This record gives sequence, structure tokens and C-alpha cells, in this order.
Amino acid sequence: MADPEGESLESWLNKATNPSNRQEEWEYIIGFCDQINKELEGPQISVRLLAHKIHSPQDWESLQALTVLEASMKNCGRRFHNEVGKFRFLNELIKIVSPKWNLQWK
Repeated sequence: MADPEGESLESWLNKATNPSNRQEEWEYIIGFCDQINKELEGPQISVRLLAHKIHSPQDWESLQALTVLEASMKNCGRRFHNEVGKFRFLNELIKIVSPKWNLQWK
């Protein structure tokens, strides 16, 4: 496993969602979750990073970001859950499935 010292949330997420990954990279996904739990601002920063990745125009990167979100929901605590439950993040997820939003991309 990569040395967790010095790794930022962004670097863990970039490795976990790299479009050239052939499969889910669980070492990096769990590293991201662990880093969320370590950092005081981890939950707030991570949901912003995840929202950005989920909106990636590259389908595989976006799907990997959803896998990271699922793993984070299972492995991170109340602080992360509270951030995911906020309107700002939920609105980002709504944009993915909203017909109005999808028409803008066509």
C-alpha cells in the first residue's frame, strides 16, 4: 500500500478515480476513507472533491467516484454523513439524474 503519510484527500481520490484504472483500486478508496477520518476538515473537503469527480465527463471516472462515495458512507462516521446530507451535496447528486440538467449536456 502507498505510504499514507503526506497523502492528501485529493491525491487519494485522484488515484482511486483515475480513468486509466482497469478496476476499482480499493487500496486508494480505503486510503481516502481513512484520510477523511483523520483530518478535521476531511468530511467538508471530501464531499466537494467527490461532487466534482461525480460530474466528470468521463463515465468511468464518475462511476469510480460513486464507488468511493459508497465506501465512504460505509467507512466514515457521522461527520461525513452530516456533510453528505447537506443540501449543497444532495443538489449535486440531483443534477446527475435531473432531465433539466441532462439536457444542458446534450
